[in-house]
Amino acid sequence: MPTYRVQLTDGTQRTVDALRVRADSRSLLLENRTAGVWSPVLCLGLDQVSRVQRRLNESDGSWTWLTESVPSAVTGIKSWA
Repeated sequence: MPTYRVQLTDGTQRTVDALRVRADSRSLLLENRTAGVWSPVLCLGLDQVSRVQRRLNESDGSWTWLTESVPSAVTGIKSWA
């Protein structure tokens, strides 16, 4: 199962195992699937997240953290005029 490390804007970090990461306009969700149902492992506001990294396991037993792109938080409604 993939391991993710989330760096928060307050300087702390959370490390969780999750099968997928998704985001909407305001939230970042890390989720697992059990019996065909996706359920959140960690849910944070995008304004709380500064960086998300995924751990890549090497064949020699070491690992590397790869930085994933995270959308920025939406602060208002944009109209496409």
